[in-house]
Amino acid sequence: MAATTLAYVLSTFTRGSLAAAAIPASEQFGVGASALGALVVFQVMVYAAMQIPVGILLDKFGPRILLICGASLMMIGQFVVAQAELINVAYVGRMLVGVGDAATFVSMLRLIQDWNSPARAGRLQLMMTNLGQFGQILAAIPFALLLSFAGWQTAFSIAAMISLLGGIAIFLGIRSDSPPGVQHHSGLTLRQSISQLGVNLKYSGTRMCFWIMFVSQSSGTVFALFWGVPFLIKGQGQTSDFASSMLLIQFALAVILGLVLGQIVVHRKHWRVPIFLTVGFLQMGSWMLLALLPGHAPVWLLLLVVASIASGAPASMIAMDFSRLIIPAERRGSANGFINVGGHAATFIMMALAGWVLDLVQTSTGSSSPFTFEGFRWAMSTQIVVLLFGIFMFLVEYRKTQRTVAL
Repeated sequence: MAATTLAYVLSTFTRGSLAAAAIPASEQFGVGASALGALVVFQVMVYAAMQIPVGILLDKFGPRILLICGASLMMIGQFVVAQAELINVAYVGRMLVGVGDAATFVSMLRLIQDWNSPARAGRLQLMMTNLGQFGQILAAIPFALLLSFAGWQTAFSIAAMISLLGGIAIFLGIRSDSPPGVQHHSGLTLRQSISQLGVNLKYSGTRMCFWIMFVSQSSGTVFALFWGVPFLIKGQGQTSDFASSMLLIQFALAVILGLVLGQIVVHRKHWRVPIFLTVGFLQMGSWMLLALLPGHAPVWLLLLVVASIASGAPASMIAMDFSRLIIPAERRGSANGFINVGGHAATFIMMALAGWVLDLVQTSTGSSSPFTFEGFRWAMSTQIVVLLFGIFMFLVEYRKTQRTVAL
């Protein structure tokens, strides 16, 4: 598990390496908010689009090969970003990062689920998700310092070499990706894998888990990956040190809440749905409070927003816990790939809407910059609509699933 843990931490670091780079990226490429946000939108879109193909390949080839390929692609993608002088080139680099990152998470889940008992697997899934938050911390603080002192090219080149470390760790540390008696890789044809995906998509339980991910994971990811820092600095008038502290608090709370939720999910199965709905409505409520305020939010309210979105990452593992219990192991790879699309589909919708609204407000107000209080006020509140839609769809699929299996 040590090699898998390191690979996942480095994957989350690579994914979040733009967390503190929104303002430097605007200086590097000289583009508007929509084009700037597309750096992450394209990355997340590719990540989401690759989840189903990765799930099919995972059922066919197993996690070790996919983890090595994923680390290699992330390394190449970071090198492309480092050398980019035009934003279109940087788009290509971040899309490569998205492809590589897509292979990592579901492969980690497969290793955990195949090598551990159901009860232990549930705890390990939550623990590994928590450990992954340290990669986000590395991206938010040390990498931000590196970027400010060493510059764009050097910082992202070093980030590429860090991705390479993940590939080496997997190659040396993971020798067999299937325990004795588990045979669902080499004998599976591509046609059978696609057929399994079709079965998964028809099952309401798979769709229910998709919508759990859609709601839980998205808002915190939008905040941590790109818009959080400029929102706090330009939209709320805070310092860069305050913004970094908020990211650190977000990740620390995610770890703590993950430990708590891990115990609850293991021992109080009937609490899973109420916890998920509570997290969803907390996120909606905190963004709504910010939208209604006429001026900058007090620190306590910003802390409330960060706490609500921090609960999303551990709550999203409820989807994988349901998946582990209601989906057969032989088609769980493609199922988990589809489920994992949910959070990232919502993320790129939110990211794109935020960038579009920022540019729209700039045009309508005649501001010299898209990064204003009024711009972020409306841009971040678009998340409310996306979250509300996801909760509605979850309730639809939850009722259907209850008719076929005990939840």
